[in-house]
Amino acid sequence: TSLPSEDMPRANWSVLIFGDSWADYMHPTWPQVLGRRLGATVLNFAQGGSLCGDIRNQGQRALMSPQVSRHGGLLPPETLIVIHTCGNDFIMKMAEAFMGSGGLSSLLGMPGGASSIATPEMLQPNPGVREVAIIKDFLESMHRAGARNFLVSGVPIFLDMPVFNMAMPIITGMVNSGKLEALGVSPGDPPRLAVEVQAIALHDRWEGMVQDFNKQHSDSYCVFFDEVAALERLRLSFGAAVFDRSMWDFSMFHPTAWGHEQLAAEAHRLSTEQFPGLKAPKETKGGYAAGAAGSAGATGSTNETSEVKINGDKKLKVHIRNVKGDVAFEVTCNANWNTSQLTQAVLEKAPSGFADSSCVCVFAMKGKFLSESETLEKMGVQDGVQLIAVVKPKSAPR
Repeated sequence: TSLPSEDMPRANWSVLIFGDSWADYMHPTWPQVLGRRLGATVLNFAQGGSLCGDIRNQGQRALMSPQVSRHGGLLPPETLIVIHTCGNDFIMKMAEAFMGSGGLSSLLGMPGGASSIATPEMLQPNPGVREVAIIKDFLESMHRAGARNFLVSGVPIFLDMPVFNMAMPIITGMVNSGKLEALGVSPGDPPRLAVEVQAIALHDRWEGMVQDFNKQHSDSYCVFFDEVAALERLRLSFGAAVFDRSMWDFSMFHPTAWGHEQLAAEAHRLSTEQFPGLKAPKETKGGYAAGAAGSAGATGSTNETSEVKINGDKKLKVHIRNVKGDVAFEVTCNANWNTSQLTQAVLEKAPSGFADSSCVCVFAMKGKFLSESETLEKMGVQDGVQLIAVVKPKSAPR
């Protein structure tokens, strides 16, 4: 079958896939479908059930494979590395923890279940540090091997996934028993809050990794595929009823073949926008920005900061966004402020309707709520950092 004319310039491309069961499953996955839509040769080294650390061995297998094209011993420029990993490290580990050690009794409504469950890694402070280090090392190894185009998917912590609906009663029990106090989530807080804050922390960590890689490698294009945002767009586009019925298979965690096709369409749009070699000829007229600048469009953010000192006080510019992500603005504050002073400045700068007098505003950074007793500087708040503003009822205990 002949390729569509718009894909002819991509026929000499190869797509190398690494990761877990969202990349290697019983039917074609979105990375595989993406390669097909690009008209590229697809070589899948991902392995269902694998953990993040397994991508090292997957990478070694790829570099030793006679099927992988090389020019002078290196991967050719027309190679796209696609990475989807950590779903098992976070979501499946959480499900397994909940189904064992008292989790099943919580699902069945029996007393005492949640108190006996060990807190899964996904609900512990500062998630993803180890995993990001592994992915970063993998990117570097592929770069040394000649790869210059990388598409890195985020972790699909999507609260409308059925597995999270099943887990929510257990998370509620953990919240109310005080087991998530380390996150700043207290008894009486909404259970979704804990997962939302952790999902945002992982998103920001993955996005920061991509931005850092681009800064260090101006010869490369590393693009962050925000898979959760893609799922949210698809649910809005198709409607909740159609999406929820069609997206997930019996595992309650994996997309159906239809679901992978929809995600592939999202990834295809992003790839043809962000990778110069994958643009249609009409799209490349006028040139393209350097690698790091090009990726900023994919992640939607930059790391520009403007720390200044006024009258001897260190002033910080802090980026504020709400949990949903549809409200974002900047606030200038003092490094010696506490969170009460920051809250006042945020509420003064926030758009109308952001919070009312019956609510309080708390801030999360890297998966943990900021303390009310320490200064911003002591808690590690730096110029240009992003804080998640969470509006909570005043009646919720702290």
